[in-house]
Amino acid sequence: MKVFRYIFTKALYSFLGVFLILCAIDFSFNFFSEMEDVNDNYTYQDLIIYLLKTEPYRMREFVYLCFVVGFLSLFVDKNFIRAFNTARQAGLNKIMLSALVFAPIAVTNILAYEYLVPELTREAEADRKILLSSKPQEEPVMIEIRRLENNEYLMVSEDTSVTFNDVGELAVKDEFSDSFNNLNYNANLKYLSFSQLATNAQSKFENFNLVVKTEMLRRATNYLSYFIIFLFGLEMLLSFSRNMNINRILIYSFGVCLIYNFVESLVADSISVFGLPFYLQGFPILLVIVYFSIRKRLFF
Repeated sequence: MKVFRYIFTKALYSFLGVFLILCAIDFSFNFFSEMEDVNDNYTYQDLIIYLLKTEPYRMREFVYLCFVVGFLSLFVDKNFIRAFNTARQAGLNKIMLSALVFAPIAVTNILAYEYLVPELTREAEADRKILLSSKPQEEPVMIEIRRLENNEYLMVSEDTSVTFNDVGELAVKDEFSDSFNNLNYNANLKYLSFSQLATNAQSKFENFNLVVKTEMLRRATNYLSYFIIFLFGLEMLLSFSRNMNINRILIYSFGVCLIYNFVESLVADSISVFGLPFYLQGFPILLVIVYFSIRKRLFF
């Protein structure tokens, strides 16, 4: 029992240490980048409040990175390696042990993003716009154009719906405008909670649907990707520990996480731009197959 407590305590402290450092760096960079917007209406106090409210939203980008870096860094400590091996000898395999350490971080992040982060971020963005703008701005209006049969087109907005063709015939059909009810199309989809995305995924607008479902699948598999990245690093540490020092751990952790983040964004953008099936965003599931295939051949 003491071994497990030692492992979880060290893992938590290491995670929090990396997390606080990255939060401080992120807050500092954003503070200096936002300073140019400070004026009589938007003071430094307003700036700090805005950054504090939006920091949880930005944390979602690196909270799993902190786990990868923090937990892997512990394996340069010989005492921690002994405790980890003792836990494995007691019958708990390395994947299960890592999952138990990772679970509280993942669950906390998922719950925070469902109940706290979206509303806090939208409130901060709305307050900032009011302070920075001298004129009240109207929300943008969403318009979708669909191609119908017989060379006819349908243009739909929240106010009205119009059909027209290449001959010049025009007809107003207001019933299609009801499709805009309860849609969060004016909000950044990344600010919406998972339940709000699920509501929007049932809209009648194919392009909007595609983007929403892609975002939902991205969130559903995001934690899995970083966990597999961690497992690869753990396997390398346990198999080739003599060649792994803290510098190489940091290079691996930051390098692979940044590459994955780039690929994830590239796939999501490609789906939206080229109208590809949204389930392509579930590509991280393939990493599980790759991990177990390589694990049998290279690691022990």
